[in-house]
Amino acid sequence: MMHAPLRIWAMKSVSKAVLILASLLFICAGTAGDSKTGDHALILGGGGPVGEAWESGVIAGLTEKGIDLSRADLIIGTSAGAIVGARLASRMPPSDLINAALAPSDGSPPGQPDQRSSSPPPDLSFLAAKLQEMDTGKGSQQSIRAEIGEWAQRVRPVVSESQFVASYHRRFPEKEWPGRAYECISVDAADGSLRVWSGSSGVPLPVAVASSCALPGVFAPVTINSHRYIDGGVRSVTNADLARGCKIALVLAPTMGPNDALAKSFTRPLNGELRTLGDSGCKVELIVPDDASLKAFGATLGDETHRAPAVNAGRVEGRNMAGEIAKLWSD
Repeated sequence: MMHAPLRIWAMKSVSKAVLILASLLFICAGTAGDSKTGDHALILGGGGPVGEAWESGVIAGLTEKGIDLSRADLIIGTSAGAIVGARLASRMPPSDLINAALAPSDGSPPGQPDQRSSSPPPDLSFLAAKLQEMDTGKGSQQSIRAEIGEWAQRVRPVVSESQFVASYHRRFPEKEWPGRAYECISVDAADGSLRVWSGSSGVPLPVAVASSCALPGVFAPVTINSHRYIDGGVRSVTNADLARGCKIALVLAPTMGPNDALAKSFTRPLNGELRTLGDSGCKVELIVPDDASLKAFGATLGDETHRAPAVNAGRVEGRNMAGEIAKLWSD
């Protein structure tokens, strides 16, 4: 919900209000969540195909125990979490959510091969080095993200922009945004600034979700209104701080635990984000992969062949955690 002055300006001039809101999104990282989070916020972190599958399984397991996360007042998704969040906010039935999570990343139905051309694994050493540089505190976070964005626009990706965006149009054939409050996160490749996409952004849902998933060096940056955007995980794999101001937050973080150096680097900001939520008076529950889920993940979160094991493990974990989550979610 807009603040009162913005509502008045919107009635007088829609274009002026849009410009004001856009500037807030770019200048104040995360302010989109300050005034409209409501009571319950669900934050879905990135984690590749395996993380997408695990989150879908956890959600399905909780649903089977009577906990409907689709009723959250705000759903925030980053990267793979943006995919799951868009489906959940659209009130996709649990069985369909599972089937979608089992489909290959190019959007083909379950049981059909991934149609992308095979390419050698990309060299992500630059990306890994820059993410580690963020840990040192040397230089601004945004300037380092801008360096990653410049690199992403310069290198040859495994999947071209046209192929990548087309796969999201297949995943989300309905271009309309969900009726419930849903946001997905990406980073402007030019200056490293945060971009929060929502139904008011005027961008087709599949394009916005694709921009949140455009992992530098693997997928080409996604062009929206003459700007190019990369994976929101470059800022944070969860971006949970954007939910500050809510009363209750549930965070799913599939990258917590896997023995994957890149995943650990992406997850770096989470502890600080949880403190931000707590300092704002928010009760927070964090769901991370248990031992069985970690075993189901395999060697990397990008392994498409581990979608089914990750779904199944997540489903069991969701059922097992239902009692604990119910106490939080019913407040």
